Amino acid sequence: MIAVIDLHKRFKSLEVLKGVELYVKKGSVTVLIGPSGSGKSTLLRCINQLEHIQGGDIQFEGHSIANGPVDINRVRQRIGMVFQHFNLFPHLTVLENITLGPRKLHKMPTPEANALAERLLERVGLSDKRDAYPSQLSGGQKQRIAIARALAMEPDVMLFDEPTSALDPEMVGEVLEVMKDLARDGMTMIIVTHEMGFAREVANKVVFMADGIIQEYGPPEKIFEHPQNERLINFLGKVLA
Repeated sequence: MIAVIDLHKRFKSLEVLKGVELYVKKGSVTVLIGPSGSGKSTLLRCINQLEHIQGGDIQFEGHSIANGPVDINRVRQRIGMVFQHFNLFPHLTVLENITLGPRKLHKMPTPEANALAERLLERVGLSDKRDAYPSQLSGGQKQRIAIARALAMEPDVMLFDEPTSALDPEMVGEVLEVMKDLARDGMTMIIVTHEMGFAREVANKVVFMADGIIQEYGPPEKIFEHPQNERLINFLGKVLA
């Protein structure tokens, strides 16, 4: 579904991605792990076309979305993204945050958009917060609303950039549970996370990045129980200690 081919990304003289190759199948869950600064979040931002690349290509369903003419808004409707810091509109209610995209971009009638939002709120366990404002929500609730908002665009792929890193520990589980539910339903997902237990449980493929390249990848049992790369062994020794 997604093919990242020899991807290069620089910020001025700093090369952050150095020829990354990644292939994501429909319905799979790919989890990116690695130390801070390894290029994981930059890779997601490139896939979502929030960053321009300097070399290589990114293909979605066989068509390049990084080179040549492309409808960026159309791409972002089909590839949803959830960020670390929620990015909810503070002046809109929860219902209004979720329905804004479908109404404005899909031209969905308000009653239909509201019904969609109600279903998604029930899915993330927050039906009682439809009229609340973001300032009235906990961090975990905000992130679940952000997931519902992304799902309202009915994307084919969901990207998650460390969705629990800004949360208090007791709120992490409620967000991960929503993501596990999406995985069970067959949503194609690429997830950057430091939650190793979550990666082991839900991933079809775990990808270890360091120094701007993919150092090792494979199914969770291979990565966590039989790592080969020295950088990966050292990384796991620190995060699993």
